[in-house]
Amino acid sequence: MKKTRLKRVFLLRKLATLCYYFNNLIINNIRDSLNMLKFNKGAMFGLDARIALAIFGALSVISGAALYSAIQNSKATSLLSKMNEVGKAWEVYYLDTGVNLPQSELSDNANYKFYQLRSNYLVEDSGAAGWRGPYISYNVHVDGEMLNEESNTNIYLTLVTKEETWGDDKDWDAGSCVSGKQCYNAIFFSGNDESIAVLADKQVDNGDGAGKGNFRWYTKVDSKKTRALLVYAPVKNPND
Repeated sequence: MKKTRLKRVFLLRKLATLCYYFNNLIINNIRDSLNMLKFNKGAMFGLDARIALAIFGALSVISGAALYSAIQNSKATSLLSKMNEVGKAWEVYYLDTGVNLPQSELSDNANYKFYQLRSNYLVEDSGAAGWRGPYISYNVHVDGEMLNEESNTNIYLTLVTKEETWGDDKDWDAGSCVSGKQCYNAIFFSGNDESIAVLADKQVDNGDGAGKGNFRWYTKVDSKKTRALLVYAPVKNPND
């Protein structure tokens, strides 16, 4: 995970450096043009200088917008990369143990925690035969069941169905895989900006919206932060 972050920082710095050199190239070219214009008549000099400065201003805005767009897309790619890392950690856990992660609630299927998985067992020994973790380098949340990233993002896996519309204005438990539904493990990340979720949705589902496809999200009114989920893999329905 650290290598991924370092690579992302390196790429962003490289992009910023390129934009810096691009702007300097524009400035130098304009300076040379202005020096040449000094030999022309005053009226022409004033007109050509204004044109050159207008071009410089436009190109600066374009390069700045391109840099901002690249940074935002990089953040979306980073979010998806981290979600997939959690998914891969779960895959190895499943291959080692032969079972899915335990549910947070085992008896009451009306409780949303019946569909939330004990993701702490990707880091802590679950007691399942064959466990050879930790499978990922996250901290365990204070609740003992979720995981935490350095940015205090809450992370866990949950059981959902794609047969229902959820996300957008509906929490993920609106898509809980009740009896008869095809279940999927989905990876939950909180603490995101909605603009990043929109870009991530474009990468995964070609921008089909918050409540459809394999990438879904919703924004809590109280925190103004977006919860994002990536539907990862089909699993057995605990109700069937």
